[in-house]
Amino acid sequence: MVEIDLTSAEAVIQRIAQIAETFAAQAGVGGMETAGNLVSYLAKHPRDIEPCLKFGIFELPADWHERGDLTWHALSGKIVRPEAARRARTIKKLEKARG
Repeated sequence: MVEIDLTSAEAVIQRIAQIAETFAAQAGVGGMETAGNLVSYLAKHPRDIEPCLKFGIFELPADWHERGDLTWHALSGKIVRPEAARRARTIKKLEKARG
């Protein structure tokens, strides 16, 4: 089992919540959903943890919200896997380009 410094973990969670709430308020979306999306992205791209925690969400790529690794509930109620959603978007773009 990995040893976790709980004081540091608490600080990281608080910082993610702060970043998410600030961004969500500016974007007109929910802070909880933004925090989950942020954790999803950072889990898949750990090299971006430090710049995000130090300087905020704008240190991430513009499409960070589409590049996470956690599933979510679609409006249909189905559980969506991120790789399936990315694949579907790519196919849709290719079909649109073909005319």
